Amino acid sequence: MTATSVADQALNRFVVSIACAVYLVGYAGYCFAESLGSLRYVVYAVPPILVASLMLQRTPTSNKAAMVFFLTYLSLAPLGYLIGVKDTDFFFNNFIIMVLIIVSFVPTINVGVEHIRFVFLCSVVYFVLAYSLTEHGGVRLFQILESGTGSGLEDGYDNHQGGLLGPIYAVFLYAIGAKIQFLLALVMSLLGGKRIGVVAILVGLASIFLFRKAAALKKRRNRFIFLLATLGVINIAGSNMFYLSQYTYESLSMSVPIEEIMLGRYVIGSEMARVIDSRSAVESLIGFGPGGADALATLVSSGTLKEPHNDWLKIHYDYGILGSIAITVFIALVFSTSATGAVIAIASAILMTTDNVVMYFFYQFPIVLMVGYSALRESRVQGTA
Repeated sequence: MTATSVADQALNRFVVSIACAVYLVGYAGYCFAESLGSLRYVVYAVPPILVASLMLQRTPTSNKAAMVFFLTYLSLAPLGYLIGVKDTDFFFNNFIIMVLIIVSFVPTINVGVEHIRFVFLCSVVYFVLAYSLTEHGGVRLFQILESGTGSGLEDGYDNHQGGLLGPIYAVFLYAIGAKIQFLLALVMSLLGGKRIGVVAILVGLASIFLFRKAAALKKRRNRFIFLLATLGVINIAGSNMFYLSQYTYESLSMSVPIEEIMLGRYVIGSEMARVIDSRSAVESLIGFGPGGADALATLVSSGTLKEPHNDWLKIHYDYGILGSIAITVFIALVFSTSATGAVIAIASAILMTTDNVVMYFFYQFPIVLMVGYSALRESRVQGTA
């Protein structure tokens, strides 16, 4: 290793540390929205900081798949906007956030496990404070189990930071053998109150077992093919969640209205499915552009929900068949750099079926760190093999 590469790595790691500190300031805005809500916009300073690491290094390295997808997105997204519902506010909000998220995956960052553990432990502290300072009716998941009806209308604690981000931390920490931190993340997930979070953890743990036992998946090519196929199945299921939910509801003859179980998703999904089925061939290929699904969800719910709460359906609606394929391939390429990255992708794909985590940068940045660390760790293992 040359002196130049050592200096670049040290600089890269320093930049990652700054990005983590900036993220935690912004993340506080999400966790304590009533008092610190305006701070949440600070998180969007993180992508430029990560990109700055490329400019400061003498021999910068980048993720070619992320760069290709970045250029693809810049080309595809505006086309959908030109033929779709031209809601400028929704378009620019979605377009800019997606660009920032994609850009975050472009630099090859030198992430240490201490970066992730520090961000995680700070997140746990934030969550505990938010949980203790919020008036709520108890543990929502336990209430749902006790009712036995499947109804989501419970007054227990319902929190995105714990219920959605907690499961990703849990899966990653278990994968690297951090058992105590895994238990903390598990508790964080359960108290966060998201039903899909529990499913994501179970699927994630099963995926870890599979990747450890299947020798064929230790090869990058095989891992990519398997991950792409898995994501494809989840994509199709998520895009057709309206039909699957309706069929399941009717088959089980449940005692409560379906909307009480799906909390607004059924009506929105029904209208989105109707529009998708009736659009032209061109619209089917390239979609209605970034923000189209949010505009429809806002209209259908009379402003109660501003997102369809289904990323796969949102992607299909906004970016069409071509965009849905491109995004799925991009995730498979970037996350298959390591077995742990592939597991994170599968767990995240499960969460995407009932929420819009793709658009939450507070959710995406820890994943950027996890994928970067896991890829670096995998390359070192292969280098010593």
